[in-house]
Amino acid sequence: MAPWPELLAKQQRSYRSDRVDWRRVARTRVFPLLEGRLERMRSLHRDLRRTLPVSWARAQKILRIRFPVRFVIHVGIGCGAWATTYEGRAACLLGLENPAENHRGGDGWSRSVVAHEVAHLAHQAWRGERWEQRADPWWTLYEEGFATYCERLIEPGRYPLRTGAPDWLRWCEDRRPWLARRFLHDVAGRRSLRPFFGSWYKIQGHIETGYYLGAEMIRTWTSHSSLRAVAVLSQSEIRRRARATLREFAESRSSAPRGARPE
Repeated sequence: MAPWPELLAKQQRSYRSDRVDWRRVARTRVFPLLEGRLERMRSLHRDLRRTLPVSWARAQKILRIRFPVRFVIHVGIGCGAWATTYEGRAACLLGLENPAENHRGGDGWSRSVVAHEVAHLAHQAWRGERWEQRADPWWTLYEEGFATYCERLIEPGRYPLRTGAPDWLRWCEDRRPWLARRFLHDVAGRRSLRPFFGSWYKIQGHIETGYYLGAEMIRTWTSHSSLRAVAVLSQSEIRRRARATLREFAESRSSAPRGARPE
């Protein structure tokens, strides 16, 4: 990445903010696997180059985006996709090394990831100075849930394929009450939420279940308010509503497998 120092520096800062040694992650989780995943990354790259213009146009139309976005497709050190800035412009960094672990090609991932990251940029633009990214579990659920809900609106037929597992959406739907209880349990115990949001962590074999849970929460809120109103809620209101909504989910009839409970 020497020719692209800004790209490398952003990823290094991301690891530092999480108090994680990027060298250790790269040495153990990224570099040893690149050669074996090269063909898969090439396939994902082709899918992105083919579908990105259409996905971007759909996102612009549905979210009414009026600002330019730079798309950077790269192989990085495990940060995945990211809505940020690059060379002074709003940008989506689309790392291929993480999805190559779970995807074998096809446009489910490529269309969904563009919709998701563009939705983050729109959300940031709408909030403006009210954007308050911080280490808060309720903010994470809200922020990622908002982008995932927008992803559903932009690419409804491809959204269930975002994780590479064909049964992911059905599994999450069947276990929504249990997932809500697990989230509340982990927040109360100040446990890491990486099992809900990290692509290298799983809950009963499934990754990124927090994205589903957050999208369901935002879907509930938009049944009573506009998407734009939900986008600019205050931090305190987000926390209050998120707790209340997850408690409602948790108290509904559960269809979790026998013996499933928060660990």
